[in-house]
Amino acid sequence: MLNLINEEIYKLLHKRSTLYTPIFLALAMLAVGMMVRNVSASDAQFYITATFAGTEWATTVIIIVSSTIISMEYEYGTIKHLVIQDKEKIRIFVSKFVTVLIYDAYLHGLVFVLTFPVKWLTYGSKYPFFSLYIYHQTILVNLFDECVLDFFGSIIIVGLIFLLACATKTSAVAVASGLTVVFIGQTVSSMLIRNAASNFPLIRWNPFNMLNMSNEWSYPGTYSTTLLTLKQLILGNVGYSIVFLVLAFWAFEHKRI
Repeated sequence: MLNLINEEIYKLLHKRSTLYTPIFLALAMLAVGMMVRNVSASDAQFYITATFAGTEWATTVIIIVSSTIISMEYEYGTIKHLVIQDKEKIRIFVSKFVTVLIYDAYLHGLVFVLTFPVKWLTYGSKYPFFSLYIYHQTILVNLFDECVLDFFGSIIIVGLIFLLACATKTSAVAVASGLTVVFIGQTVSSMLIRNAASNFPLIRWNPFNMLNMSNEWSYPGTYSTTLLTLKQLILGNVGYSIVFLVLAFWAFEHKRI
């Protein structure tokens, strides 16, 4: 198993896109910072703890990586080599999942670190990290909690994208379908909850609503959109993550080589 994980990490690290990702994240976060330089104090604190949208960009990168790490093996036929090398598909699947999780944790850690220089370039010495914010905690603690919660919430996305990647034939289709389903799914979910949740309460528990977990932590007013508490969203994330990963492995195991 460790050899398979090391191989996956090696392949990921030697992709050109992986080398450019830190630069992309830094520029994207700085661009958001420049756009929100003149907001109110409460909004500025929100943008700092929300990593200047860094976690959203990290999620986009993870969607692309999760899509290609499986679909490209089939597209280029390298899955045959993996199956010959290790006949148990469960080990291949788990090694890819663990690799994506490691990279996901790295990206969230990187976003956490990049928030410090972006904050300084945007607001200077204003809104120090040790000043109090929501939950009677400092901005720094809220920032850390946001990154941890967003990482935890991204596991459901990885499971869903793995499932979609196993159902598509090319990496391009896998990436496009993954981005579309995740980002449009959240919009559709919000519309359904707003218009039908009063008559059909179970709609609140749709998987795309679970993606609002970190948003509800950063901005408690999000409850008016999700109609679920933070604890309920955490519970939903755990449940759907398990379901999607089980279905993804079933699809991976039965996909023709």
